[in-house]
Amino acid sequence: MSESIERFDIRLPANSKQMLMQAAEISGNTLTGLILNAAMDKARDILQSHQHFRLNAEDWQRFVDTLEHPPEPNEALRTAWLDYRDAGLE
Repeated sequence: MSESIERFDIRLPANSKQMLMQAAEISGNTLTGLILNAAMDKARDILQSHQHFRLNAEDWQRFVDTLEHPPEPNEALRTAWLDYRDAGLE
């Protein structure tokens, strides 16, 4: 099954377009290919930084300890739970 192709339009200053076209030509790529590859690389970086995190050994241990021994719920959490339950969302 092939993926559908969609159009994406962008407005940019003429000097920016010229620079992108020059970079595409030098790299042996099309303007579309250059922009798409750069945008996808940036999107992957952003998504990875928001989906994964790295901890040093000390922070990892504190994270695990918190999971294994969570703090008691505070008043705000208890109220939120009651609101959730009363809204019939369980």
